[in-house]
Amino acid sequence: MIRSELPRRQRHRVLLVDDEPEILQSVAKILGEAGYDVTCLPTVDEARRCMEQETFNLVLSDLYLDENHLGYEIAAAARACKPAVPVILLTGRPSFGGAQEALRSQVCEIVVKPIDGAALVQTCRRTIREAESERRQRHLEGQNKVLASVLPRAIEAKDPTTSGHAERVVLYTDTLAQRCGVSDEDRGLLRLASLLHDVGKIGIPEEILTKAGPLTAEERKIIETHPEHGRQILAPLEDSEEIRTWVYQHHERWDGRGYPNGLRRDEVDLPGRILVLAEVYDALAEARSYKPAWPDDKIVALFRKEAGTHFDPDLAHLVADGIENQGKRFFQAQPGHLF
Repeated sequence: MIRSELPRRQRHRVLLVDDEPEILQSVAKILGEAGYDVTCLPTVDEARRCMEQETFNLVLSDLYLDENHLGYEIAAAARACKPAVPVILLTGRPSFGGAQEALRSQVCEIVVKPIDGAALVQTCRRTIREAESERRQRHLEGQNKVLASVLPRAIEAKDPTTSGHAERVVLYTDTLAQRCGVSDEDRGLLRLASLLHDVGKIGIPEEILTKAGPLTAEERKIIETHPEHGRQILAPLEDSEEIRTWVYQHHERWDGRGYPNGLRRDEVDLPGRILVLAEVYDALAEARSYKPAWPDDKIVALFRKEAGTHFDPDLAHLVADGIENQGKRFFQAQPGHLF
């Protein structure tokens, strides 16, 4: 086993497999200088054993290792790891059949020799980044199945007047996020934040949540603690800090007069500002214990009036125009929902 002794400037670990020592040394030098921790091995069997014992962020393997072994065997072993490790194959003989086999083996990239060092480093970085993003998304989807079925039901059990509120806000935020060009990854996080934005109300007494008349000043202060309760309840989501942040901020205002922290303008990220607006839209458009549902023209007038005060002005006018022209069809279901 040969280990690169070059400087380690990142935590990412790469397993490099090639039966030619010169290739091992040259590629290890390229990756080591780029900040990777490189483990070099000459055979498929050694690589398999190493992957069983150690964790890697990426595997690079020559396609033709010897007369009896191909890099696709490495790819199969990497897929069996938990979590699966992305694989890049190196070859000096690209072919149509090789490309087909790469697809079947779920190889991420094929890099053709002679190797361009800068291009190889870029490919490695992109492959690792995409694999981590995909892994995070799968983890989030697993969390969604639990959170989406348990916590919203608990909120509605506490305050039956809000039945369906969370699911509608998910639809509104996702529609706006898609129209505003929010990335797929952030849309996934925002959908979960939207579903859970009122989870902190579990900590608010029922008699305040369901009160038919106006709240007293003291009751209002108690209600305004629910974003902080929500952030505390969602503390176990250590890998999804954005979700906790947007839940915590869903009552902030563009002009800084919201709560809990009086944040202004883009101190709240775009997905968070979308959630602020979508949550208010549903509160207006649906009947509550203290009011009937507002008609579209009244909602449009309020969004235009509150553009630049309560709401991000661009978002407020986007929604006002959409409702004015299309009514509730403006928020029709979009493809790509997680739940």
